[in-house]
Amino acid sequence: MTQLAKHPLRWRLADVAGTGVQQVNVVMPELDVHSQHEILLSTDIPSPHSAIEDIGWTDDDISLFHLLLRKMLDLEVDASATLDLSDSDVVDILHVVAAAHFIEPCNADVFLAGDVVTIMSELDIGDLAAIHTEVGYKSCIISALDSIEATCVLLESIEGCAGAQNLDVYDTLVVNKHSILPAEFGNVIPGVDCTIH
Repeated sequence: MTQLAKHPLRWRLADVAGTGVQQVNVVMPELDVHSQHEILLSTDIPSPHSAIEDIGWTDDDISLFHLLLRKMLDLEVDASATLDLSDSDVVDILHVVAAAHFIEPCNADVFLAGDVVTIMSELDIGDLAAIHTEVGYKSCIISALDSIEATCVLLESIEGCAGAQNLDVYDTLVVNKHSILPAEFGNVIPGVDCTIH
């Protein structure tokens, strides 16, 4: 368990695992408020820099993190909130936030298949969604949004699209909003109020 509100969260860009590759790591406070010990959680996100450095979380990082905790885990964050870092869902959320911050998004157009006619719902940051690629429907999380485009963090790899590089889980894409599909098109269990045709 770790406490969220003890001090600001930080990113540490370093080769903590000793693999020779700089990764993005999350520096979090320990639950004991009197402890100066830090909890370091490695992610699979490559560092964009070769130098070792600590970077504070931005307002966008914190906002996305809290949104995902609320939407995915139904956890409201306040001064007493604690996280179980052995929970794979919490680890996934930290990976998504790290990917949204550090991975340069590529344009989705080369990966997309034809548009699908469906009822569209209003999109929001932190929502689970899907995109229709040449190799099937792929789940993603919306990490940023404007009036025209959405930036999405992939939850599934995209491999085998003609003329396009392969993308891994946590790679990021910029997608026109009209190409974003409801989450039920992806690899998720539909909610009780969903209608699948």
